[in-house]
Amino acid sequence: MIKAKTNRALLFLLFVVALIALSGCAKPECRTSADCSPKTCFVSKCESKKCAYTIQRNCCGNRIKDAIENGKLGNQCTCPDDYGRCEGKGKIKIGSRTEDAVYIHYYCNADSKCVLGAEKKNTIPQNFLDTIQTGYFKASSIAKYSKPFDIKKDSFEFAITLDDTNKDLLLPVRLTKAKILYNSEYSRAELLIAEQDLDITLNGIGDKLVINTPLTLSYRPEQIEETGSIRYSIDYSYNKRILASKTANGTSIYYKEPVRATFTAPSKPIFLFRSE
Repeated sequence: MIKAKTNRALLFLLFVVALIALSGCAKPECRTSADCSPKTCFVSKCESKKCAYTIQRNCCGNRIKDAIENGKLGNQCTCPDDYGRCEGKGKIKIGSRTEDAVYIHYYCNADSKCVLGAEKKNTIPQNFLDTIQTGYFKASSIAKYSKPFDIKKDSFEFAITLDDTNKDLLLPVRLTKAKILYNSEYSRAELLIAEQDLDITLNGIGDKLVINTPLTLSYRPEQIEETGSIRYSIDYSYNKRILASKTANGTSIYYKEPVRATFTAPSKPIFLFRSE
């Protein structure tokens, strides 16, 4: 019995001695700092044959939201590893529900800032053809605007071409004012959202002019995006000749009569949003 216990003690002692011998013969982790594996945002140093790591500040990837990340102002666009990604849909309220917006989302703009809006690459150009028909001239108007439409940055474009004239029209046709009326799903009546004074003329058949009209009057959508409809109007004036009488030899005598009128286009759908 005593002999068995002695043998077990000797075996245990030999095991401990072997472990000590093996640890003494173990290969060192490093001899110089260059032997240490690099880690993002850490400075490595070989100390007592082991690699020690010290965290770097102002470094993207250290899991710290530093004010400066790799020489740039820290945010979701300059350092998503530390700040999180700039992504996700905007939110709109429909009654008591909150839902994802259709177009509006978070993205990195040209200034490397995370903003809420719609990127140009995701917008669709809208083109609507209208005909301005009077008894004295005919013109075509092409209304162009983006879907969705940024109320802070975008503008409406109206390209107007004089297609035909009556023999009694006295050119030019002068355009004097443009207006845009808006009716949203939240409003109870049409709102005047843009008004622009004009002083431009159509001087002959084929003449074309372009009007760019931003939202000149304050309007703020109820939600970050909303649907509605617009109507635009163009005030114009011209002179027409009216037959007054004829001379004895049959020559016609005319007098000039000024005309002022307004063309109002049919309603058109629009999708508005407000960018940050």
